Amino acid sequence: MMNFRLIHDSIINILGLAEAGRFQTIGFQRQTKAVEEAVDNSRMVTVFYSAGNFPKTSAGLTGPVQHDITFRVELLVAKPATADIATINNPASTPAQKLAALAALQEAAQRADGSMDELIEIVYQILMDARNVDMGLPVGTVASRWIPSFQKDEPRPKGDLVQLTAAATLTLRTAEQIAGDPGVEGANIINNTLDIPGNTENITGVLIDNA
Repeated sequence: MMNFRLIHDSIINILGLAEAGRFQTIGFQRQTKAVEEAVDNSRMVTVFYSAGNFPKTSAGLTGPVQHDITFRVELLVAKPATADIATINNPASTPAQKLAALAALQEAAQRADGSMDELIEIVYQILMDARNVDMGLPVGTVASRWIPSFQKDEPRPKGDLVQLTAAATLTLRTAEQIAGDPGVEGANIINNTLDIPGNTENITGVLIDNA
């Protein structure tokens, strides 16, 4: 298995072991989640292998090769919205009713925003912890670990919740060996031998008459 896959699994494991009831790491618990399950401290963190570069100047033609990796760490929080969305969207609602509903929606968005800020801090501190400099793998497997950026999206209503997403970019470097791939023999083998009745010598071919 290539190192980028081992590192991916190890990052999930590091986050999962550090949850302490503050968030949930998708993949660590081996189950899918809906946004409705991300309320309060059921915040979600998901890790994706996003990109990889293999600089030719830093590798031999037969390996090992340098692999500059980018992981995307996605964050999700949601807060209950006491606002009546139907009131906001109802043309018959009075301005006062719409303003009251909108204020409640904004309060939920503010709570979601504060929860996201806290989650960003938690995830950053976990991944940049000095104890995780090797991402849980043998010393020398991982180098140049860094989180250069976070990007937070706008809060948005989803049913009776306000949802907020964000993403971190995690970059690092590893060395990959080139072991080659021998392939896997297929289960179905096609026999292209022609079975011609009366051809006891199993001779096949095309007869050309030059006469």
